[in-house]
Amino acid sequence: MDLYKDIVFEVLLVSIIGLLVLVTSSLKPISKGFFCDDETIKYPYKTSTVGKSFLCLFYLLLPNVSITLKYFWTMHKTIKSLYINIIYFWLGSGLAQITVNLAKYYTGRLRPHFFHVCQPSIDCTSQNQYISEYTCTNPEVSIANDSRASFPSGHACLAFYSTVYTILYLHDYKKSVAWIIIQFALFLSAWYTALTRVTDNMHHCTDVLAGSIIGTSFAILMMYEVKTRIFLENVNAD
Repeated sequence: MDLYKDIVFEVLLVSIIGLLVLVTSSLKPISKGFFCDDETIKYPYKTSTVGKSFLCLFYLLLPNVSITLKYFWTMHKTIKSLYINIIYFWLGSGLAQITVNLAKYYTGRLRPHFFHVCQPSIDCTSQNQYISEYTCTNPEVSIANDSRASFPSGHACLAFYSTVYTILYLHDYKKSVAWIIIQFALFLSAWYTALTRVTDNMHHCTDVLAGSIIGTSFAILMMYEVKTRIFLENVNAD
């Protein structure tokens, strides 16, 4: 009975983290000024090569499917081990996303396509003039606000979090050249997703780097916590 209480409590906590992700995702970034001659924010707008729907579907399902399949392939693992790996994945993904959302809100860094999307109501009389007061004339408010949420990259964060978590989880399953290549292919998927954020004019290189570091850091932290908890569970069981 205590086990089920712990599970219900933990699922409730992770659900609350999920709600916080939604709340922080809706925050309007602070207004940040710019120089009229800043060429880094005058790139054209392009649609994302890796859309948000595919991003979430693939990178949120990938670890959960991998964890479940490995459980059925190695039946000596307990159902509790399966639960711990999955619940910690969702916990880490939520915490990483909250970290990204708060950074976007507090930094308000302008995206490379800021001028094209925001269409600021300004008259740059001097190229080196700094503009601090302006309004976006684009009638699509949500897109205009998003043009001020460049740092860090949420795509890179989720992609690297998901793939690194999966790679670390599968690391001790098999030791072979083929298995290393499979893990490398997973890494390449995250690398490709991160690169498209730059080529699509969605992020600056440093945005992608920061997002990748955040995602990777949380994946390593969560997997460490998973290994520690499973070890303690086994010790207590003995």
